[in-house]
Amino acid sequence: MRRLFFYLFLIVFILNGCAKKEKIKETKRIPVEVAKVKIQEIEEVLKFTGTIRGKEQVQVFPKVGGKLIKYLVKEGDYVKKDDVIALIDRDITGFEYKPHKVLSPISGKVLKANLDKGSLLNPETPVAIVADTSSVKIKINVSEVDYPKLKIGDKAIIKVDAYPDKEFEGRLTKLDKYIDPYTRTAEAEIEVSNKEGLLIPGSFARITLFVGTHKALVIPLDALLRMPGTGSYYCFKVESDKAKKVFLKIGVIQDNFVEIKEGLSLEDLVIVSGQGALEEGTPVKPVSTPGVEMEVKKK
Repeated sequence: MRRLFFYLFLIVFILNGCAKKEKIKETKRIPVEVAKVKIQEIEEVLKFTGTIRGKEQVQVFPKVGGKLIKYLVKEGDYVKKDDVIALIDRDITGFEYKPHKVLSPISGKVLKANLDKGSLLNPETPVAIVADTSSVKIKINVSEVDYPKLKIGDKAIIKVDAYPDKEFEGRLTKLDKYIDPYTRTAEAEIEVSNKEGLLIPGSFARITLFVGTHKALVIPLDALLRMPGTGSYYCFKVESDKAKKVFLKIGVIQDNFVEIKEGLSLEDLVIVSGQGALEEGTPVKPVSTPGVEMEVKKK
């Protein structure tokens, strides 16, 4: 009889211990905000860099050699076509010449005129740079893979280091009909209005070119994580009330969303906050992200 009571006590003790463990396990579920993988139309963009030039931009050369007498304009001045920019003394022994006039071949702003008085010049020496900066152009090289995506009139957003918080809007105005067989690229040109005069020729520009839209699987950008060292992208999704680490192949990052090409399926639940405390298999308690409709599905 004593042995029977002992076994009954032991069974009750074990069952009670298991229940406590289950309760402890339940209380250790980490609350995490989640969002569903969804389909969304996103804009397809291409990234380029280039150098800003005036709409028209030329180096001004003298027609004869000699010494620079003086400039008749200064940098920043506006000149019309055929205005005199500088005077040159031909200075040939035994002959007397009137000063040679160096004329501007276009109307525009004098960007550069910095030679010293008395500088020796020849017809290959540029005396000045003149440009029409009412709008500016940026040349880009387009790979043959991306070439079919472009069309005249495509919108471009331009950023420059001088104004890091400002965006300038332009359009694709030129696309060569020839792909260079050595570089496998075609030259294209973007034009940007420059009424404020903030875009300075010679500046480095970063261009985002919008070339169309397509539907894609997306997740909130907050869900996207990156492995240190390898740089591989991953996220945590909820599977059977546990965190599951999933490696991803991503596409376009736009606004607060990222395109997912591989790794997730429509309506998977991805964790968008609290990932720092997670590892593979961590019990989690999903809660809805503000503004996101959620339905937890056990798999």
